[in-house]
Amino acid sequence: MRSRQGELITGSVEAPSENSLIKGLLKEQYCILEIKEIKSSGSNSDYLPPISLRDLAFISRMLATMLSAGLPVIRALAIIQDQTRNNKVKKLLSQITIDIERGYALHEALRRHPKCFSSVYVNLIKAGEQGGVLVKVLKRLGEYLEEEIQTKNRIITACIYPALILVFTIITGVLIIVFVMPTFAELLDAVGADMPGPSQILMLGSQFLVQNLFYLLLTTSSLLVVFRTSKQIEEVRICMDRLSLRLPLIGRLNAQVLESRFTRTMAILISSGIPVLAAMEMVEGVIENTFVLKALRQARENISEGQSIATPLQESGVFEPILIQMIAVGEETGTLDEMLGKISDYYEQEIKRSIERGATALEPLLIAMVAIIIGGIVLATLLPVFDLLANPTI
Repeated sequence: MRSRQGELITGSVEAPSENSLIKGLLKEQYCILEIKEIKSSGSNSDYLPPISLRDLAFISRMLATMLSAGLPVIRALAIIQDQTRNNKVKKLLSQITIDIERGYALHEALRRHPKCFSSVYVNLIKAGEQGGVLVKVLKRLGEYLEEEIQTKNRIITACIYPALILVFTIITGVLIIVFVMPTFAELLDAVGADMPGPSQILMLGSQFLVQNLFYLLLTTSSLLVVFRTSKQIEEVRICMDRLSLRLPLIGRLNAQVLESRFTRTMAILISSGIPVLAAMEMVEGVIENTFVLKALRQARENISEGQSIATPLQESGVFEPILIQMIAVGEETGTLDEMLGKISDYYEQEIKRSIERGATALEPLLIAMVAIIIGGIVLATLLPVFDLLANPTI
């Protein structure tokens, strides 16, 4: 290209499209001679690590607040950048600001960072920009992410106590079997005492564990590798994910979490003006269970052929009748997004109750398990001592 003074200029400029580049150059009164597209070897997000859900919720809420106050997007991003102490978020917002200054729309700038923003998030921002409801979409995204965080925190909190008890039980049992039991056996051999049946079984287990510890660790590692490798096979993953929905205690909870995520995401997408078929395709990006994902894809194909939403979802056999019935009512009354939101709220309460019931039922079971396992090991260890005390002449 040539400048207004006739100077020949060559170089590279980054722009969202060729048309936007031409408009920008003509506005600066450059004479364009030739434009060639250069494919980038990598995205500028390659070096940016993903951010947490909490950080994403923070960005969404703050951006909604700033935009609702009438601030432009670039100014709002600058303020949020100053507010946060998280360096990852600072770098991400800085790069988004640079992209917007280059001519990218907000959703285009976000799409350049797939590690940080999912396709669902980006498409909702796009719908908000095009429909003039960006603030509303950002508020709903903030609420959605907060609900996701709360659900995960409830599950993690409920799992901490059982996990600690299980680890304590295993460590205590192994220490007794590996270190305490052999010492007792040597003392009993020294005094010529016989070991009772339970103690002999425990001693054999102790000897086996000590002598074959390396092979046991190797076998366990091999099984973990086989397990992780087999999960790459689609049929195996589908079977495993299907089984995860039918496990005792946690199977129903897994299903409720998936149903809540599906309905909440669909409610936001449809209320933002995204068509049902496009929303069904986008929601697949937040469903990690391959068995449910397969059912949703089949349902989407049936919907594209003219069926209602409720019918193919019912035929999939994945979702509860109450979910299907409320979706059917929403379709009939034209309030599908509202009904999906109500179903999501219902499942949030069900998840909370399921976690509370599970924790209440699990606590006595864990105490009984610890008492049986540790108590049994200790009793089997001390039985020979009791025999010696009862028969000191032996």
